[in-house]
Amino acid sequence: MNTESPDLQAEAASNAEDPAALDAAAPPAELSAEERAAAEAEAARKQAEQEAEDKAAAEREARHKRLMQKIAKQADFASMKDSVRLMQKISRSENAHARALSGAISEDIAMTAKLLRLVNAAFYSAAGGGNITSLQRAVALMGFQTVGMMANSLMLFDRLPKGADGNRLREEFGRAQLAALLAQQFCNRNKAIEGSYLAALFQNLGGMLGGLHFPEDLQSFEEKLAARGLTMGKGDWMDARDKLAREHWGVDIEDIAIDVAGQWGWPESVRNGMRRLQPSSAERAASPEEYQRVLCTAANVLAAELLGLPSSGSAEEKAEARRACVERFAAEMAVPLSLDPEPLVDEVAGVQEVWDDLAKVLGFGPVAAPPVAKKPKEADLGGKPGVGKVASAAGSSNLAAAAKPAPPRPVVPAAPVNPAVAESLSNALEKLSGLVLSGAPPGQLLQLCMKQMHEALNLRRVVVCLRDPSGSMLKGGMGVGERATALAPVFQIPLQPPSELFGLLCSKGADTLISDTADPVIAQRLPAWFRNQVQAGTFVLLPMVAGGQVLGAFYGDKADAGTLQISERELTLLKTLRNQVVMALRFGAGNG
Repeated sequence: MNTESPDLQAEAASNAEDPAALDAAAPPAELSAEERAAAEAEAARKQAEQEAEDKAAAEREARHKRLMQKIAKQADFASMKDSVRLMQKISRSENAHARALSGAISEDIAMTAKLLRLVNAAFYSAAGGGNITSLQRAVALMGFQTVGMMANSLMLFDRLPKGADGNRLREEFGRAQLAALLAQQFCNRNKAIEGSYLAALFQNLGGMLGGLHFPEDLQSFEEKLAARGLTMGKGDWMDARDKLAREHWGVDIEDIAIDVAGQWGWPESVRNGMRRLQPSSAERAASPEEYQRVLCTAANVLAAELLGLPSSGSAEEKAEARRACVERFAAEMAVPLSLDPEPLVDEVAGVQEVWDDLAKVLGFGPVAAPPVAKKPKEADLGGKPGVGKVASAAGSSNLAAAAKPAPPRPVVPAAPVNPAVAESLSNALEKLSGLVLSGAPPGQLLQLCMKQMHEALNLRRVVVCLRDPSGSMLKGGMGVGERATALAPVFQIPLQPPSELFGLLCSKGADTLISDTADPVIAQRLPAWFRNQVQAGTFVLLPMVAGGQVLGAFYGDKADAGTLQISERELTLLKTLRNQVVMALRFGAGNG
């Protein structure tokens, strides 16, 4: 009996007339024995590969855990971990005091003295200009965290063993110090400057820890790399060493450093910066996200190459070898790091001069090549937080800075340091730091900064401008000096878009000294209110910028062109004063 529906009968009739439809409707043909065996073999192979991969991953993870447990059980590591975590706790405390940090570092006077030498070397062209004589001042200028992490590096250095293994690690520590100084010198991105020194310094922390806790393994790795003809410290050498470490320990040497830094409580920003990174393109500037890592990686490679130069030969031959080395570096990295190649040889010479002195104090060996004579250096703090160029009357380099991401750096004589001015500004920093820690309102901090600028630089007047509620303009709000209170409301600085010199400089966060406002290039960009009412022959402008947002600006002037001279050291101290106020404005210290 046929029970199919009429529709099914019709479909069957249609298929009978269409051979292709019959083929499609037919069940799949049986696989041959050979095909079935091949499919089963392929499935078994894939399963075996997956099982082997899972087993290898589990073994790597187990080796990784055993390695970290072995490190953690060592008494030296445990004591250092406790000290480092204590310093991190102090640095995050709202009521922290420099004496607490001093006690956490060491009661050893020699250790404190070494730390101060390291602080002065690390910031030789920045805060304090080599004249930081106490931990209190170091903290006031650079903050608890920076000083504390520099102390961490000294603790690690102090624990290095005696003998050949210790000497090799001291050389590696010295290379890291040179890399950190180079990164500090080269950095020209506001958001990266504060962490560039620390990230470059600790980018090879894993090598230090591996050499400290597993010297035989690390020596074996390096002997294999030497047999391959790889140059210590270069990118291919670091990559190959990491591969050997993964095979033997189950973890990269770099990952050891990141793991330990996490246990020590170091901030994520520093841990991220410790990871090496090559530029994504040699033909364009590094992105903001990759800049710091690329900078610190490049600085470590350059440091290794500089210290690997021949130590024999005449002074001229050594200088020429270094010049060639720096020029090779510039050819590869000038574009990604937005560097001007022309002054790099002299800048590196200056860094090595400082490093040489530091090496003698801390004992990690002399610099390979003597410094060459340096050109007169421009008073240029480009790249530091909220910093631009110091324009001469003829140079007007900040106008170029406002238009280009990597302006040239003309060489002009720097103003001489005035000890009285520097001392006055240093004392002001200590007062300001105390006010910040006590939670003083931002208005009180602004008043102190204005007063100190006015007195220390013998300015005619100082005016503070703050962003209005709309965020599109800075407006003068308070002042100190001749007619400052009356003229403050005159200051109206558009930011969106910036339409004249003040707005351009503030938008770029460029700390600027204009020596002669009558210079044609400058005069044409000055607003009418400045020309008609303020009428200053020279002025300094210090924008207040945080997180890419312009919060305000300090303005100070003198009547006659050329009468305001500020040395690089003095400018740095002014910048640090300003940064303390920025911190208070940004985080709302006190009640305003």
